[in-house]
Order: sequence, then C-alpha cells, then structure tokens
Amino acid sequence: MAPKKKASRQKKPAVETISQVAMETTTTTPMKVQSLGDGVVVVETGVKKIEQMAALDIAQLNSLNLPLPPPVIKPGERGLGLGSELTRPLHGNALLEELSKMRQEKFLTDLELACKSKAFDVHKLVISSVSQYFREILAKDPGMKRLELPSLSPLGLANVITFAYLGRVHMSLYTIGCTVSAAATLQIPQLLKMCMDFLLAELNVQTCVYIWNIAAAYGLMPVCDAARRFVLENFVQFAETPLFNQLTLEQISAFLQDDMLMLPSEVKAFKLAMKWLDFDASRQVHAAELLGHVRLETIPASELVSQIQPVPRMMLDPQCHRLLVDAMNYHLLPYQQNTLQSRRTHVRAGQQTLLTIGGRPSLTERALSREVLWRDPREGGASWRHLTQLPAKSFNQCVAVMDGFLYVAGGEDQNDARNQAKHAVSTLSRYDPRFNTWLHLASMRQRRTHFSLAASGGRLFAIGGRNVEGLLATTESYLPSSNTWQMRAPMEVPRCCHSSATLPSGDILVTGGYINCAYSRSVACYSVETDTWSEKASMETPRGWHCSTSLGGKVYVVGGSQLGPGGERVDVLSVEVFSPESGVWSRAAPLPLGVSTAGLSPLADRLYLLGGWNEAEKRYKAAVQKYDPATDSWSLAEDLPEPTVGVSCCTLTLPPRHAPRRQQHRNTPAHEEQQQPGKNRSRESSVAPSQTITA
Repeated sequence: MAPKKKASRQKKPAVETISQVAMETTTTTPMKVQSLGDGVVVVETGVKKIEQMAALDIAQLNSLNLPLPPPVIKPGERGLGLGSELTRPLHGNALLEELSKMRQEKFLTDLELACKSKAFDVHKLVISSVSQYFREILAKDPGMKRLELPSLSPLGLANVITFAYLGRVHMSLYTIGCTVSAAATLQIPQLLKMCMDFLLAELNVQTCVYIWNIAAAYGLMPVCDAARRFVLENFVQFAETPLFNQLTLEQISAFLQDDMLMLPSEVKAFKLAMKWLDFDASRQVHAAELLGHVRLETIPASELVSQIQPVPRMMLDPQCHRLLVDAMNYHLLPYQQNTLQSRRTHVRAGQQTLLTIGGRPSLTERALSREVLWRDPREGGASWRHLTQLPAKSFNQCVAVMDGFLYVAGGEDQNDARNQAKHAVSTLSRYDPRFNTWLHLASMRQRRTHFSLAASGGRLFAIGGRNVEGLLATTESYLPSSNTWQMRAPMEVPRCCHSSATLPSGDILVTGGYINCAYSRSVACYSVETDTWSEKASMETPRGWHCSTSLGGKVYVVGGSQLGPGGERVDVLSVEVFSPESGVWSRAAPLPLGVSTAGLSPLADRLYLLGGWNEAEKRYKAAVQKYDPATDSWSLAEDLPEPTVGVSCCTLTLPPRHAPRRQQHRNTPAHEEQQQPGKNRSRESSVAPSQTITA
C-alpha cells in the first residue's frame, strides 16, 4: 500500500487563531487552587497562553502600518486607531441585584447590624457607601464585626439596608416614621429626601396634620412648611374634616392670625371660629380671645350688620360686642382709618401688585383715561387687567401709597393741546383695595400739574408743579386724620416737571425738572421733621419729565428729556443713582428705550418703567421696561394694552381676588375633582396610602 502523501501545513491567519483561542477560553476548563498561606491563593487553569497558541509576527503587523497624515475627525465620527468606550446597559442595576443576592446568601458579608429584635448581615463597603454614620464608625474600627443600633426599629433598619443595596424602598404613612428615623440617625440624605418627597406627595386635607406632626418630630422643615401652607391654602376644606374640631386653641388661633390664610371672605373666618367654639361648651370662655383674631374691620359694614351682629354672642358677650363696635367705628370714621390700621385691618393673603393709573392713550389722544389696571402674572406671561376706574378722567396726575391706600392727586382733567396747564386740578381721592371703593378727600390748596407727590411720616406732600398762573415753588402737606392740607416751606425756586422720592430717613429728594426756562441738574432735599429745604449734589445730566423712586435704600432717577445742541428735546437714556449715606451720585445701566412722562415703581427687588413718550420716534410707547439692580441690566416685560403717556404707576397690596393664583398642589380638592372618578375614590378611601419610591 502506497504510503500517504504528507500534506503541506498551511499557516492560518493570526486573526483566526486568536478567535479560536477566544472560543476555547469560553469552555469549561479544569482549575487548580493552591494556598500559599497568609491569605495568598494561586489559581491555575488549563488554558494556554495566547503566545503559546499563536505566535504573532509583530514585524509583519508593523509593516502594514503605512504612514498616514494626522486624522481630521469631525464630531460624532470615528477615526482610525481612536477606539471607543462601550457601556453595558443597566450595569449598575445588575450589580446591585447581585450584591443583594450575596447579602441574602451571607456571601462575603462582614458586618452584623443589630437592632431591638433582629440582626442583619451586610457588606461594610455597601452600607458605608450610602451612610456617613457607618463610614465614620468603620473608619475608626475597620475590623468591627457587629454594631448595635438599639434606637432603630427592625423595619426602619431593613428599609435602610434595602435602599443601600437596591436604591428603592416601600413607604406608607403607617411606616414612614421608622424610615425617617433610621435615615436621620444613620445620616442618609438621599433616603431622607425620598421620605420628604413621599410625604409631600401624600398631602391632602385628611393627612396634612399627620404629615405636619411627623415632619415636626424629625425636623423636616421643608415638609413642615409645605404642610402649613397646604392647610392655610385649603382651610375651608380642612374645616370640613374631623381634624378641625380637634385643633387646640393655640393652633386655631395661629391659623386665624396668619396673613396667608386663604378664605373666600372674612365672614367665613368668623363662621369657622364660631364652629370651633360651639363644638365644645368648655371653649366658650375663649370666645373673645379667638374672635379677636377675626379681622372684622375688613368685613363691609353692610355684612357686619346682616351676618355678624345677629349672632347672639356678639351682642350678649361684652368683650365680643366690643369687637363688633370697634369694627363698626372703623367704617364710620373713614378719615381716622390711617391711624386705626392694625393687623386686623390688613387683607389676608394680599399680594404686592403693579398698577397703572390714568394717562392719555394714543388711540384716543384727545380723550383722557379713567382706567386703573393691575398686572396679573398668573398665566405664564403677565397680562394687564381692569381693577377700577378713577372718579374722573386724569392726565399727568401724581399717585402715592400710604397705609395700604392709593392716593391720586392733581393733574389735568382735560386735554391741553397748547400745554398751558389751564386744566390743572386740585382734587385728591383715596382708593381702598379691600372694598374696591373711592373716597373724595379735601382738595389741595392750589391746582397742580407736572408736580410731585410723596408720602412720609403719615402725611402726603405735594411739591411744585404749575397751573395757569405759572410755575410753583410751594409745598403743601395732607394730614389724613383731619382731612386737611397745610402749606409748608416753599422751595427756593419754582420748579415743574421734576420728580421726588422718599429717602429711608423720611426726607424727600426732589430731582431735576424745569427751572428758569431750562432743564435742571439741581437736587433739593426737604426735611419733614424740620420743614426746611437744603441742596444736594447735582445730577450729572439735566432732565425733566423723568421718574424717580427708592429701591434698596437708594434713589433711582430714570428717563426724561433734555434740550439737545439745536434746542430740540432729546431722550435721556442715562440712569443715575443717589446714595443717601454718601450723598454721591453714580450711574446704572442706561435705558434701552428713552421715555418721558412715564410711570415708575418698584416691585419686589425690580424697577418697572411703564409707557411714556419717546422723542426719537415722536411716539407714545406701551413698553414695560424692567431693571434688575443685582445684574445692573434692563429687559422688556409685557407691554401695556396700548401706548400711553402721562401715566402713573405704583405698587399696591390687593386682596386675593386680584392676587396671582397660587400653584395648586396635586392633592388639593380642586385638583382631585379633575382626576378620574375611580382614582378619586381610591384616594379618598385610603387615608394612609402606600407607594414604592425608587432613587
């Protein structure tokens, strides 16, 4: 038999050999374990090294690397030799699951945590990774084998361990206390935040007091504040639950004293107070004390007579009757209301709101406006809404806010095409936002337009201006309690088209204006206490028809106009700031749009400049320009409904019907009504629902 011909061996590519090795490594191979002592272990397998399986020809591989120019890699593209990083999806979750299985099997666990009646085996590395408490304990004693935690409940400790290994925990209002206690004791902020989120999500009229108590017990102040706000904003619905009658005298008194208590009317506050008193006869001795927190003065006089007076207690109990008499006297003495202002006369849940008053709109240039608008920021972008109407049409009037009232003085009641101030008026009116009513007050002693009005020390001060007789240097003050005007020390020179602002000291700073047939840089200061005038450092730029106001202890002078090189009126864009402490002027960011006869008012920590006349374009403007002192920058807010000049602006506290709507919590009754019926019934039927939260 002929011998077999020996076949020539062909060398396989290195890539195939390497892939074969990789396949072989995945098969089960024998493993030899040898201990060398001192914790050193050597593990040997039957897998041969790659070098033994397939020798690589490095020289040949290197010869394939041709010289290439530096690669130009665009974002998102892959280049030769750059490589990429690959990630195993859900690696972290899988790792946590395996660690949890290892703990349950007690595999490599090295610490025992013991509470009152149960012990748990854990891994030091895992438990200390989420707890600062364990990290500090184990840093002092790394070899610790057992740790006693007698103050923790088994359920609380079990929830902590579950959170450490899996990042999730089951919570309910029945068990939240032990979880919060464990998270606080063991210093686990992530779990503590999850507990707070759970409590906030469970707020409703049935659970709010319980959640408030839990939060107070463990010092969860954000939850305490949220629970308190929830009760205040849903007090009427809360009063329908059995929890309302269980309130202590101190608790219900605190609610009735709170300015942020949301009620449809103060009559409702009175009825709720009576409901709490009538629940237990022993509470009757506290009637006068509790009803003293009801703001009877903010109830219209007609409702005091029709709804409060018929209640027997208000007539039979001398102290309660005194409360009713005081409220009636407050309404019968309108000129004394400034001196009678107190917490009981303040509107609840009032909001500082921006107002515009009067002016001359561009669409009806010859007709003056009676409109008083308020800025409503409720719908994402703010809008302007009707609030009330002035007693008479007004233009170039001045406004001031004092003791919660809006005062409107002077100006012109007719359009004056020749600008001769022949239609100047001396009227003074007061608007009460609580009752949406106007009160005619004593007129000024002189007709005034293009003047300034400032409030200081419980008085109003009308300064300068002009009328048909010419420019005025006079000053007069209004005292509300006597409803009279008194002449005060005049300025050194007549002045109109100026502006004034009240300093923190109570003095009044008068800036610029029209003096001796020219725009002025001069600044005068009136001392209310001494009834004297003094000169202050002049502004850098002469200006008239401008605005000024106080914000953050400083006076901002904004806008206006002056005469240009050719004698024409030009816009003044520079903004100047006066510091009362140093008496020095400085500059702020200039206006993006120059305007005169505009309205200016602070709101919160911003300045708002509304409307006005722009000389550059010779147009009325509807722009609302907002200044932020923190960034020294101007921005544009929502325009007025129409371009307007001679408009006044102020900030006034309005009652809730005009205040911005508060964002409702998802568990408020109004929200629950919008939920699906099935879900709503489930929420109502479960006082303490449970929920699983995952980090």
